[in-house]
Amino acid sequence: MSSNENADREFIIDSASRLLSIEAISPLSGGEGEYKKGQELIKILKSLGYNDLMEYSIKDSSGHTRPNIVLLLGNFQKTLWIISHLDTVPVGDLKLWKHEPFRATVDGDKIYGRGSEDNGQSIFTTLLLLKNLDQSRLKINLGVAFVSDEETGNDYGIKHLIRENIFKPDDLIIVPDAGTDEGLMIETAEKSVLQLKFEVQGRQGHASMPANSINAFRESCKFITAMDLALHEKFGRENRLFVPPYSTFEPTKHEKNIDNVNTIPGRETFYWDFRILPEYPADQVLEEINNTVSSYCKNSDVKISYEVNDRVDAPAPTPDDSEVIIKLKKAIKSVTGKDAVTVGIGGETFASFLRTNGYRVAVWSTTAIENAHMPDEFCLIPHILQDVEIYKELIYN
Repeated sequence: MSSNENADREFIIDSASRLLSIEAISPLSGGEGEYKKGQELIKILKSLGYNDLMEYSIKDSSGHTRPNIVLLLGNFQKTLWIISHLDTVPVGDLKLWKHEPFRATVDGDKIYGRGSEDNGQSIFTTLLLLKNLDQSRLKINLGVAFVSDEETGNDYGIKHLIRENIFKPDDLIIVPDAGTDEGLMIETAEKSVLQLKFEVQGRQGHASMPANSINAFRESCKFITAMDLALHEKFGRENRLFVPPYSTFEPTKHEKNIDNVNTIPGRETFYWDFRILPEYPADQVLEEINNTVSSYCKNSDVKISYEVNDRVDAPAPTPDDSEVIIKLKKAIKSVTGKDAVTVGIGGETFASFLRTNGYRVAVWSTTAIENAHMPDEFCLIPHILQDVEIYKELIYN
């Protein structure tokens, strides 16, 4: 390993150690937001000599300050943007972790910690690019943005920057928030997203006298099964652009019902996550949900209601012949010698909001797949080093 490579590796580990130790969980998920992490990031950027930072902080509904940090370099007509998010999801079941979540644990080329991959890897990559940047070689402006609130709605992050008119229509935008371990997948399309909160009302009672109760837990299980079958039957088409190539309908979070074992629960609250292929309008899926709820309640004594927690309708994909896709494919080929392909994904990134507003966006990075939001989340140092070279190819050539 050369001295430069060793210095870059040490810089990555140091940045990870400083940033991963700071929790940046949304207040909606029980955290305090990204403010402290944003302040530490600003210290790192200033230590690299970047003092002309623009801060677009905003107070959320709970009074927390949600930072958005922007840096723009160059005097050209167009800008290449690299946009990363500061926030992470919660740890989940701590018993499933072998490594401490909020500490950067280095094991060979892996750096473990909550947020190390999603979206820490892209933050470390951007910082390393800035550390080694030769501004005299720029052929396009370089813009970097570190934003809040990606995991819980984007109201205080990318949506805020869009409202502030940070981006221009002909800018090239890369969101490094999805990818593969070879770095040959460029995401150009996303599915529609629906996240619904369901409530099933039965009648609470003693477990020894079920005839006097309506078991909301049992009825929830039966309803979930019925709706799962109905949705998969009606919306079963496949689209090979997407990974996976079909719509997904997953019951996920479940709220606490009762404290003791010998009581039949009278109310159940659970959540459902839908990722819908663009050929199915979200309103059509909601219509089918309404029909299933109505049909189920006619044949049961429970009452079922739901509310929409989040909805993002799929925007038009980024065309394969757009400038950002063509140039990114060329840069990947130059560095790796391999051809990248365009795909669609079910995961929601803030590229959706950018595309909705008319911007051409590529979601891309070299990253370990099936890793984000998992216990013992990690990123790989070689992936960071390779992506920096691809970014250099884009901005220097």
